[in-house]
Amino acid sequence: MLLSGPRSEGAHSARELAAEALRQGWRVSLFLAGDGTVHAGSMAPLREAGARVVHCSADAAVRGWDRPGTPGRGSFVDLGGLASDADRVLVL
Repeated sequence: MLLSGPRSEGAHSARELAAEALRQGWRVSLFLAGDGTVHAGSMAPLREAGARVVHCSADAAVRGWDRPGTPGRGSFVDLGGLASDADRVLVL
């Protein structure tokens, strides 16, 4: 789960950890919430590499970042599903 906004190391850390996990064959899901929704576009390469990347469209809309039609639009209901399927959960 990524909550970190544009001026933090959270997005870089999430991207690198997820990319390495994918290279090692792990199943990777990433949920973007709050200020972390600003990174929806920059996480597209992870989605293309096989990760499930979902962002809270309500959080993005409140911040003026929501783009209808963007892949991965979702809600905290999706987070519940991702968390229940996960072996491990990291929050950045």
